[in-house]
Parts: sequence; C-alpha cells; structure tokens
Amino acid sequence: MDKTDPLADFFAADAAPGNDRDFRTGVMERVARRRLRIELVLRLLAGCLLVLGLALISPALQIVADTLGQEMSAALQIIAIGGGVAFLGHGWVTRTIRLPRMRLF
Repeated sequence: MDKTDPLADFFAADAAPGNDRDFRTGVMERVARRRLRIELVLRLLAGCLLVLGLALISPALQIVADTLGQEMSAALQIIAIGGGVAFLGHGWVTRTIRLPRMRLF
C-alpha cells in the first residue's frame, strides 16, 4: 500500500512567485476604476452646483444687462462665456494626475 503525505506534496510544489504582476495589475486597475468613479461623481456634483448657482444669479445679471442696454448685454455675455471657458481651461490644465506607484524590481 502506497501512502503519500499531502503536506509533503504541497511543500514539494514550486513556491509562489514573490512578485505577481498580474495580481498587482488587477488590483491597480480596480483602484483606478474606483478613483475614476469617485472623481466623476465629484465633478458631476460640482457641475450641477455651478449650473444651480448660475440659475440663481441669472435674474440679477439680467437686471444689470437691461440697465446697461442691448449693446453692452452682448459684450457681457461674451465676457461671461470667455471667463467660464478660461476657468474650465485652467482647471483642466492644472489638474494633477495621480499615477500608481509601481516598483519594477
């Protein structure tokens, strides 16, 4: 009768790799996806608050535009749109990119 020790077979197998790149890549991908979802929700919330703020302040801006006249109203709209684009562009250009720290060796 041949008896084999299961523990001896277990320890005789090759050792697990010290650095499992597939596992680390999978974990980094899940972390990046979670961070992306959180950042998208935060940016969506900020955009909704910005639209709400503009909707609340638009009656006051309309009164100022009516007071200044039709010619200045168009100029104010262009300045407001340009300022908004500049603000968004500044946010886009100065954003920080969070890269995962990856040890190669």
